[in-house]
Amino acid sequence: MNSPPAKSKQSNGAPPSLLVLLDELISEILSRLPVKTLMQIKCVCKSWKTLISDPAFAKLHLQRSPKNTHFLLIPEWSMPDEDWDCSVVPFTVTDLIESPLLIIGNYRLRCITISYDHRSHYRLRNMDCWKIVGSCNGLLCLIGGSDPLAIENQTWFRFWNPATRTLSEKLGYLSLANSYRFTFGYDVSTDSYKVLAFSTNKVKVFSLSDNVWKNIECFPSVPFGLHPSSLRYPFVNNGVYISGTINWLTIRNKTEYEWNDITIEQFVIVSLDLATETYQELLPPRGFVEVPPVEPSVNVLMDCLCFSHRAKGTHFVIWKMMEFGVRESWTLFLRISFQSLRIYHGIDDWLAYGSQLFLFPLYFCDSSDTLIIASNQGGDGFYNQHAIVYNWRNNIVEEITSNHNDILWFYTKGYIESLVSTCPKTTPSTSSTYGIVDG
Repeated sequence: MNSPPAKSKQSNGAPPSLLVLLDELISEILSRLPVKTLMQIKCVCKSWKTLISDPAFAKLHLQRSPKNTHFLLIPEWSMPDEDWDCSVVPFTVTDLIESPLLIIGNYRLRCITISYDHRSHYRLRNMDCWKIVGSCNGLLCLIGGSDPLAIENQTWFRFWNPATRTLSEKLGYLSLANSYRFTFGYDVSTDSYKVLAFSTNKVKVFSLSDNVWKNIECFPSVPFGLHPSSLRYPFVNNGVYISGTINWLTIRNKTEYEWNDITIEQFVIVSLDLATETYQELLPPRGFVEVPPVEPSVNVLMDCLCFSHRAKGTHFVIWKMMEFGVRESWTLFLRISFQSLRIYHGIDDWLAYGSQLFLFPLYFCDSSDTLIIASNQGGDGFYNQHAIVYNWRNNIVEEITSNHNDILWFYTKGYIESLVSTCPKTTPSTSSTYGIVDG
């Protein structure tokens, strides 16, 4: 008797089309999970580990992830000047705005607890670095060097992903680096990250795609604060990344100046396209008609380039560029009175520049109508810093401070948790590398 014909592979299981559909469904579901969960379930099966480790999946996950959900806070106690050391404390935005609330009359205060326990923060010295340059797509660019104070200092940088706990090797060694500021962003055309070193008369670019520094054309106008004596708040104008570009607020035709020397026509935003490495000049909003007592700032809120400034000693104003690069698309987003923000000091025009109030937007959430602003209140650019949480729809103001009132809010970095690799080479995280123990 003849044996029955063998069943085909397809008849033994699901049709290939169904298997493809199942794979796509799994990818769709996993792409919506938090990074911490994905790192935990990589060991479920080999196919999941392969999927979660795929750069294409990392891009999909990044697209699906909410933006700027985390802050890296820098406590003042973590920056002893003699050591050039720095510790950063990760905090979710939710934990910040939902921290314990104390109400005293009309005054609302939220206090966050910053622990000295090494397990609650990352010490940059343990990564052989001393400063955060910025964040982009979940990666943070860190700067280290042989001696931060030496004129002949040799500097390197490393990419760090706090969510996946991976750290690149030292890259981009650069001599005489103390004469430069640094920033970085993502070049969509080459699917690579680029670090910029810039000064008043020189701009260098390091691309991970070719692993070399090269000189490019210098700025058409010089960004605020590059000259050491120019301004009091240079740390807020190191360049902001959006849509494949890095953007600075600049002053035309001047590198050294007093604030009273500047005219409204000299303000311009310089935008560097990371793909073409060419510049474009963007004019501020037409409604910006008066030089404010302190410098304006450019920020990225809700994936839009924003321009903020004080106005007439009475308001803080934020403009949003709805279509990047088009001046006519500037839209008045928020105009908030200092009275609404419960701000009463440092707002008189007759005050000296160094005594003026400075505000710097850190975060905005459209769904909760919540704006977080760094403030000095007392007119001191380094000390007495705190954060203001403003609900513009309900006109509710809350102040965020820490248990030691020592957060350097103007240096706060927002970031998103992602699976983006710290390539080209990565070092797995350990407690000895990061100064933090896995929970």
